[in-house]
Amino acid sequence: MKAFNLMDYVLGRSESSPEVTYPEAERIATSILDFPEDWVWRHKGYELLHAPSGFVLWVANKDYGLAEVYSTGGKADFSKPEQALIWPSVEGWLARHKLGFSGRLPKATIYGRSGTFWCYSKEHPWAGAGSSPAEAYEVWCYAISAQARNRMSQQEYLEVRSVSL
Repeated sequence: MKAFNLMDYVLGRSESSPEVTYPEAERIATSILDFPEDWVWRHKGYELLHAPSGFVLWVANKDYGLAEVYSTGGKADFSKPEQALIWPSVEGWLARHKLGFSGRLPKATIYGRSGTFWCYSKEHPWAGAGSSPAEAYEVWCYAISAQARNRMSQQEYLEVRSVSL
């Protein structure tokens, strides 16, 4: 006599098709959907970092697939069923955090001290300096925009300095 399992009957499961679960994939997908602010770009365009845990997810493109990135640099691909669970969440996150240059420069902050003006923005690690606010802004534009650098005359040059830590 065959045993009757009420939960299997209610959930529509049968013995011929046991339910296969992917708890790790489900946790990742749920985390991306429910807590998108916990996920940030580790390397823009192909690696997402779960900031609270340090977990890194390779998301370069759908055709390549998804993979877990190890601290040693290696990767472990997720299976196709796991990817099918995670990709919709990743695509939603990517849609909200699109990459690319819109052609508009970010909002800049300009301040002056002792006759020197500085221009910078939180989005870029570059600053422009000049003897007027307009000059500081122009130098800053040259530093962050290839389109602006194309407008430079032959007599102008861009000086770049680095701060060593």
